[in-house]
Amino acid sequence: MSAEEPWCDFEEDCRSAMTTTRRILDLGTGGGERLLRLLQEVDGRSRTVVATEGWEPNLSVARRALADHGVAVLFYHPEHGKALPFPNGCFDLVMCRHEAFDAGEVSRIMTPGGLFLTQQVDGRDVEEIHEWFGVPFLYPDVTASRQVEDLQAAGLHVVTVDQWQGSQTFKDAEALVTYLALCPWDAEGFTVDEHLETLARLDSEAPIHVTQRRFRIHAVKAATQ
Repeated sequence: MSAEEPWCDFEEDCRSAMTTTRRILDLGTGGGERLLRLLQEVDGRSRTVVATEGWEPNLSVARRALADHGVAVLFYHPEHGKALPFPNGCFDLVMCRHEAFDAGEVSRIMTPGGLFLTQQVDGRDVEEIHEWFGVPFLYPDVTASRQVEDLQAAGLHVVTVDQWQGSQTFKDAEALVTYLALCPWDAEGFTVDEHLETLARLDSEAPIHVTQRRFRIHAVKAATQ
């Protein structure tokens, strides 16, 4: 598989913002690899950095990866509907890459003048896969316009919105099936036996192309709040 990369550099957005902020939260840090790279490039000794992660197997991995940098990793699953485990107004930078979030909770924990940076996978990502195999989108409401509305309703001022689409290419049907085994949310309930005819057709037309969709949003909490 090969994939084009968005023209916008979300990692640079985060790196730049970290140099001018002191209390930082990384939502959905995964195994901590991305945050670790950022901390290695930015002096974290004068900053308080905290992370959350909602997938249990990642927690111990992230905690080990980030321990030497003094980063606490707390369990938090954004789809459970619970409040973030932080008091009001305690972060001046919140970063969120490919993680669901509650706009009201993000606003609550941000300081006045604080910055929220997010990059998301659009809910209609790889739409061709859904068409070929007749599977619904799991998160059709994850769109730039919907998240802008939610952030504005939560009292944040949206300063940047960018949308991007690019190509993702699979060498053949075997590569596509392997991808779907690793990313089952892109075709929930998919089985090879059920879709042999479609897979054979796709393989005969290989390489196989699908459309990636991403967007990023930068938002600021009003300084008077």
